Amino acid sequence: MPTEPSEPRPTFEYRPMFGRVLACIVGVVCLAGVIGLALAGDNGNLLRTVWLPMLLAFLAFALFWRPKIVVADEAVTVVNVFHTVVVPWGLIERIDTQYSVTLHTPTRRVSVWAAPSPGVRGAIGIERADVQNLSTSAYGAGNSVRPGDSVSTPSGQVAFVLRQRWEELQGEVPANPAPGALLYTLHRTTIAVFGALLLGFALGALLP
Repeated sequence: MPTEPSEPRPTFEYRPMFGRVLACIVGVVCLAGVIGLALAGDNGNLLRTVWLPMLLAFLAFALFWRPKIVVADEAVTVVNVFHTVVVPWGLIERIDTQYSVTLHTPTRRVSVWAAPSPGVRGAIGIERADVQNLSTSAYGAGNSVRPGDSVSTPSGQVAFVLRQRWEELQGEVPANPAPGALLYTLHRTTIAVFGALLLGFALGALLP
């Protein structure tokens, strides 16, 4: 039977700082470009070319600013570019870092866009201290330690927090909840805006 946790654990949220800085830089450059076109007074040229900086700025927001992962006692919330997935702990079978931090569930693999793996070249070695506080069960059956598991990398930091919380919650959450407990939400507004800007860019390119 699940037992009650002794006290609430802090919520962990990860959104890469580099991505936010990059999104801001791209946004500022695109805004400066739009302002420059507007000040030039050439409305025809503005109508043709304004779509590209708007598209780039929106892509920077969608790709680098919005994605994040939130680790709480109730579930893990993964906000990716075009969708958000809420994964109850009881559905997690394995946590992997081969290409990015990935939660394996009975029905789908949930990759964390905000925490990609650095690959072999990005992490020369994994110190034993990185994983010494976790048992092998935290890695899941058949899952080996990878370069992306090093806590000196963003993916390793996120994976370490996930595995540590996963172990702490053993016995406190119901095992194997219904597959429908995994909540998948499509970012329809993001997709619609991206489509509209892409269409505007294509039409602008066709204008004389």
